[in-house]
Order: sequence, then C-alpha cells, then structure tokens
Amino acid sequence: MKAVILAAGYATRLYPTTKDTPKTLLPIAGKSILEYTVAQIATCQDIDRIYLVTNSRFYGNFRGWLDTYTSGGSPRYSAPEIVLIDDGTRDNSERLGSIGDLQLAIKTQQLDDDLLVICSDKMFEFKMSDFVEFFRMRGEAVNACFDTGDPEAVRGKHGCVQLDEKGRILEFQEKPLEPKSTVQSIAFYIYPRTSLHLVGKYLEGGGTPDAPGFLLQWVCQRILVYAWVFTEPCYDVGTPESYRRVDRLYRSRLFGIT
Repeated sequence: MKAVILAAGYATRLYPTTKDTPKTLLPIAGKSILEYTVAQIATCQDIDRIYLVTNSRFYGNFRGWLDTYTSGGSPRYSAPEIVLIDDGTRDNSERLGSIGDLQLAIKTQQLDDDLLVICSDKMFEFKMSDFVEFFRMRGEAVNACFDTGDPEAVRGKHGCVQLDEKGRILEFQEKPLEPKSTVQSIAFYIYPRTSLHLVGKYLEGGGTPDAPGFLLQWVCQRILVYAWVFTEPCYDVGTPESYRRVDRLYRSRLFGIT
C-alpha cells in the first residue's frame, strides 16, 4: 500500500499565517501537523511509501522539513520513504485541486497499489492502522466517517454520507442544507488498486478537480464504498480561530499550558 498526502493548497482562509508557510507545517504544541500525520501513517506496516503533493511556492519549505525530519536517528524517524511531488503551481488561481493533485501523483508515479489518500489539515486521534485494517477486512474502497448524532452539526458545513444497514455508502452530499443523515464524511480514503483508473475517468468526464468528496460521490455510484465510522476526536485546522483552539488544546494536554 502507498499513501498520498494532499498538501498543495494555499490555505487562504489562514492568511497571513500561511502566506509563507504551508498549513500542514504549522506547529501544534511545537510539532508540525504533518509530523503528527506521518507518525500515524508509520504505524501501518502495509504502507511502504508516502507521496506528499505540494506546489512550487512551498516545495522548498517541504524539502527543508523533510531534510530535517529524516536526518535524525530516533524511532520517530522510522516512517516510510517520503517522496515530494511539485504540482507546478505558484498561487491559488493556478491550483490543480485536490483531485487534480491526486491524479498527478497516480500518473507521474505510475501508482498501481492500494492507496491511502488523506488531506493535510486534520489533527486526528483515531488509529490509522485501524482504518487500514478495516479496508483489509472489507476489500473495497472505504471512507473515514464520524457520526455527529445531530444533523445540525453537518448542515451546510461538512460532507454527509447516507449508509445502508451494512455500512455501505449509498449517497454523498457536499455540505447539504438538508442532510440525509448525521454521518460526516472526512477526507480520508482508501482506494483499492483496481479502482485508481476511476480518478482519471472522473476528471476526463468533467468532474470538478477540487473537493475530494465530489470524487467519492461519483465513485460510490460505480463501485462499493464502505464507511469506517470512528469515535475519536478529529479537528479541522482551517481558520485562524480553529488553529489557535487546537494548538491550545494540545498544549494544555501535553504541557499543561493554557
């Protein structure tokens, strides 16, 4: 299995904090969001390589981070090989979109393996290894989901999935005003190798290249996709307020600092 981390966005909602620093390299309690993510991926023995898709503006930032991250000798540097991919864009108006970046990774790296695809702006506390194990048990595409228990928590804010009694995703809604369930879709997916060709087919058919949920919406009409419903906290880091809140939470938890 391979992993793709989508980190080529420009995080304009976090300006000016992210004007010169990519969002996933912002520190949470003294450690970058990316380092937390890589540490979770490293617990999955199946994953032997991570592809990190960035852009031309921040490629140097990620190269500097990677050089530092791989220069140590402690266990925290025992992650799979990390390969940087530059998508060639330099500002938000040129962006390829998350699905466009995913297809770039698949095509340029000639990926032909089961693929873990994750966004880069979440602080999550579920075990990535449990997610991968669920995929192995099902043998079909899976999406990480969280049951909010309240349609108001989803309405107009998050992707929403409707499930059947076996946990199969029947329908995806992008930030619906009338959610059909209380289950929130998180941008963490595992696609079996036999389905990777669908990414290019989706784009060739005019599918929007941004918001990975739209790909899920299209894919679940063509192949089986199951929801892996976790219960642990998962925090979005998309605005200055949410970033400060999550940083305070982790500082308090790790160091007793409020």
